[in-house]
Amino acid sequence: MITTSIRDRWEADIQSYRDGAEVLVAFPQCETCVNYIKGDALHCRYYANDEKPKYVFSIKKECPAYENDNPIDLKVQNNRENKTYGGLFGFCVGDVLGVPVEFSTREEREEDPVREMRAYGTYHQPFGTWSDDTSLTLCLIDAINKGYSIHRVAENFVNFYKKGNFTPHGEAFDIGNATRYALAKICAGINPIDCGGKAETDNGNGSLMRILPIAFYGKKLNGQELVQLTEEVSSLTHGHKRSKLACIFYVEFAIQLMEGYKKEEALDRTISFVKSNCSETYFDEFPHFEKILNGEIVNAAKEQIKSTGYVIDTLEAVLWVLFHADGYRDTVLNAVNLGGDTDTIAAIAGGIAGIYYGFNDIPAEWIQSIVRKEELYQMFEEFCHRVQ
Repeated sequence: MITTSIRDRWEADIQSYRDGAEVLVAFPQCETCVNYIKGDALHCRYYANDEKPKYVFSIKKECPAYENDNPIDLKVQNNRENKTYGGLFGFCVGDVLGVPVEFSTREEREEDPVREMRAYGTYHQPFGTWSDDTSLTLCLIDAINKGYSIHRVAENFVNFYKKGNFTPHGEAFDIGNATRYALAKICAGINPIDCGGKAETDNGNGSLMRILPIAFYGKKLNGQELVQLTEEVSSLTHGHKRSKLACIFYVEFAIQLMEGYKKEEALDRTISFVKSNCSETYFDEFPHFEKILNGEIVNAAKEQIKSTGYVIDTLEAVLWVLFHADGYRDTVLNAVNLGGDTDTIAAIAGGIAGIYYGFNDIPAEWIQSIVRKEELYQMFEEFCHRVQ
């Protein structure tokens, strides 16, 4: 089966990373903490009478005392802003939580579950670093802020890849193969919507991970208009019907949560939407979504959930953690601790959990830990006004 092939490729990516991983110098985030005492590496205001634990120095786990010394004032004025900022920051926070432990196994996460922000790990990135999931989502947000066109989105993607735009530290340290191939085609002058891979083996989660802004931007469109817009944005990097249908499902589900429906009703309404608006074009793909379209995903056992980069595995994992958690924090931590594609699954789950539970349910210390949070807030603020 093709799903096995894609999962095998995912496992190969994991092994490739492990074979080539390098150990570099790493530093705790102490200098950005309110408890930091300048010139005293062994102690801080929290550990005044004891040396800091070894796991703080070695960056093996999170420090429970960390509190950012440069917080920004983030306020939401109404329920709409609570859902919008919740979705956008919720996505980014999930991404940041997952970056340090991407490719770790479920067994590793069960032995050492993530409970707070970590750093370094897989890509050796500092605290608060987001991945290409957030970068490519920012590319779409920026294009909408400046007046949406698919060519503007494509240009932003290229600038992300070549110039490090929309990245936390000025360079793209993580990018999927399908996205890289598509960007090469865009650079060669091919029409952007024809650049996404269309083979069955091209159904990674690379378009699903960046599609959330369309839920806010397209929420007032009719069914077919929303479907067409979502297809267009997915097709930049992922043009197979399976990837596009996963994006359509996720976007509509996010819209239903925005409208205030409870999780179960939002799922039912999304299933009805897909069957009404996508049956003619996507009927042959429905068997791959069977567990979702018949509602079985809600009661699935954890052992049935695969947290790989295959788009069906990802969408199932995202829905499963939302229905098996209470609150934003539980949702994203459960997503990260599935192991596998931790940053993407936690980001996508964090987006809809942020919409459902609201910005105010996201732990403030997590938001304050995000790199370049001021710039993100400015971009999100403009976007919020654009899509109201």
